[in-house]
Amino acid sequence: MTIKHCLLNHQYERAISIVAELEEMGRQDKINNLESFLVILLIHLIKIQVEKRVTRSWRSSILNSLREIQKRNKLGKKSQYIQKNQWLEHFDATYPDAIFQAADEACGEIEIKQLKSLLDLARLQSITLKLLKLTYNLDADSLVEFVSDRFPVGYLSTEM
Repeated sequence: MTIKHCLLNHQYERAISIVAELEEMGRQDKINNLESFLVILLIHLIKIQVEKRVTRSWRSSILNSLREIQKRNKLGKKSQYIQKNQWLEHFDATYPDAIFQAADEACGEIEIKQLKSLLDLARLQSITLKLLKLTYNLDADSLVEFVSDRFPVGYLSTEM
């Protein structure tokens, strides 16, 4: 309604400003949605690292998070809401939420400080960023295959 009013009254700069605000709100909503899938991805990667095992549901959650990020990150045919080289800032923004939620789920509900002491944060970050980069390069079938191979169900014989 406000845009219509501005246009009818030849307030074009104000109308353009409102459109820009709406675009930014939409963009931020998409980024928030992508970050919510990043939190889920991190929770399961944290649990895998700490518990040194992979369950089918964790692996499914990892794949689902990556696929949803892959699908929802598209802004037109050749652009994304979050570029390959921007994920580190989103990792840093979502890590506190993920560690908080993972503490309730991992190792029989341990405290956050204890969970942090068990984590190799640099390794978690590296694995997360590698997985996120794959969402730009792999098709859905290849992503499924990669996650299945990288996260075999059972106890891990080596570190993730």
